[in-house]
Amino acid sequence: MKKILLIILFVMILSVSTACGPSMTNPDDDYCVRDGDSDVFVCTKPWSSYFDTSITLKLYIGPDHTEDVAKTFEDVEAEFRTFHRLFDKYHAYDGLTNVYAINHDEDGTAEISETLYDAISFALEHDEDVTADDAILFNLALDPVSSVWHDAREAENCEIGAYYNVCDVPDMSQRGPFNTDPGDIILSEDPYAITFVEDGMSIDMGGFGKGYAAEKVTDYLDERNMDYLLNMGHSNVKAGGGNPTRDDGLFYIALTRPTLGIPDHDQAGYYAIVKIPGQLSLVTSGNYQRYFKGRGDGEYYHHIIDPRTHYPGGEAMSVTVLTDDGGLADIYSTAIYLLSVEEGLAAVNDMDDLEAIWYLSGGDVVMSDGFSDYIYELDNQTSSVD
Repeated sequence: MKKILLIILFVMILSVSTACGPSMTNPDDDYCVRDGDSDVFVCTKPWSSYFDTSITLKLYIGPDHTEDVAKTFEDVEAEFRTFHRLFDKYHAYDGLTNVYAINHDEDGTAEISETLYDAISFALEHDEDVTADDAILFNLALDPVSSVWHDAREAENCEIGAYYNVCDVPDMSQRGPFNTDPGDIILSEDPYAITFVEDGMSIDMGGFGKGYAAEKVTDYLDERNMDYLLNMGHSNVKAGGGNPTRDDGLFYIALTRPTLGIPDHDQAGYYAIVKIPGQLSLVTSGNYQRYFKGRGDGEYYHHIIDPRTHYPGGEAMSVTVLTDDGGLADIYSTAIYLLSVEEGLAAVNDMDDLEAIWYLSGGDVVMSDGFSDYIYELDNQTSSVD
């Protein structure tokens, strides 16, 4: 009898002990770690082969979820691979009509997939959302101009440095004429096709491709009601669901402090941490991501080209925009960066569901009317993001 009572007592103690502690088992030992003593696992997968950036996806898996983590990461990577290849303007792929194939099509008309058709249509539908001086500032057809700057930045005679290269500055007044009118791009269906009306035209998806791809990838995650944080590099993120590792359910994102030339390590790191709910995208454009120093003049030339001048534009070092659609966030950050800060502030404050923060060369920060609601801390040097 005593033996039976001891067994019953042991089972009761074991049950209480199990109930008090975490009961969920690790959904995938290769990717997931438990968040403290909770029943939440944070599953992380990095990629470095797509969109010339470092991508990291975090999935927050709780006891109510039964997802196959490895399969989810495989599906997400397949989507990234598809968009990377479709948007690639530098390489051809067997059996695939991508941007490279479109730009090198001698007939001026190329049949394309519905996926690429939808992406190009999206860009053309929104290229007039932000304008200045009667000119659109996000221009899908600017590739003939931006290619000149890319070639200058990658030229063989550039002096390669540890922090920046020194290259010859192209004289754009001696180049061209350039056919960059997006109105001369015709899209058609059945079959899906793109036609350039004028000779010498080409397109570049770089001004919105990462954000657009991120939005499509996270649509897949949203359909499965998953909690996630997708980081596309350079303070470009998309959040979904809620953050179960935080009491407030928000995601905390560090904004990179822009630096040009030899970085001041005392000033390196992050200038702000923002807190955002799920379903918002945060995208940054800045002069510190791809640039070179001009041989002879010592000026810095970045990759965001103003369609009005054919030279790098913008007044601030970076602008970060916050809205619900990643593709739009990418378009708006590119276009708004090319405005003066005063013009950009007015444009953002006039648009619904859009906020922005500018980082200026002297370290000052300017925010749109509602951006302060998302600020957790300003002038913070920590690198903690989750």
